[in-house]
Amino acid sequence: MEPKSTELFREGNFVYHVLTPKYRDEVHMVLSRAFCSEPISYAIGEIRPELRPTLAHWVEFMEFWMDHCSTNGLSVIALDEVNHRVAGAFIVRELMMMPDEFVALYKTEGHPLTPFLHLLWDFDAAATKLKPELTDEGKAVDLWMLGVHPDYRGNKIANHMMGAVLPLIKKAGYKYGTIEATSAFTSKAAEHNGFTKLYEMKVCDWLWKGEPLYTNAKPPHGTWAFWVKELYD
Repeated sequence: MEPKSTELFREGNFVYHVLTPKYRDEVHMVLSRAFCSEPISYAIGEIRPELRPTLAHWVEFMEFWMDHCSTNGLSVIALDEVNHRVAGAFIVRELMMMPDEFVALYKTEGHPLTPFLHLLWDFDAAATKLKPELTDEGKAVDLWMLGVHPDYRGNKIANHMMGAVLPLIKKAGYKYGTIEATSAFTSKAAEHNGFTKLYEMKVCDWLWKGEPLYTNAKPPHGTWAFWVKELYD
């Protein structure tokens, strides 16, 4: 059983905990599987099959973050204690944290996630230009990757995990929490939890090598939003 000290609260059939290394690998797989259906990168496979990431690609992506996020005391999980399963996870990083090896990999030509990451980096740059304070060291954290196992969707787990994360990052002394919402569902959860939209981008307008790429996202997706919440005055 997870040590009592990591338990945050109980809601419905789930117990919310601070993520620790005990659940690192389960969270790794829950997030990787959840992102296989990320709306933009999944839809592109219909017109550019070579750019649709597989589960293996998302496992590779998540691996860069798991050690840090399972030990920083800022990430949370939802546990189904009856069935001994991780139902969902929300991992958090400092906003400007970006490992050199991660950046190098996603500058590699031919990797299906390379254009996706360049879209994300351009999106972040445009958003933080509007509020440069976010890039100051120790000022902001990114509520980075949220995933709910398909078996548990529809239980408001995303909202509850977001509510669990916010007191942790405030207690840690950060002034801002940020969310890069790549789906309409994440934007809905951000708004519900008191975040303010700082920047918005229609991904169909973004250019990769001079041409639009992510042009076929299914409604209500297709618009990315960068959300900010000030944690103290």
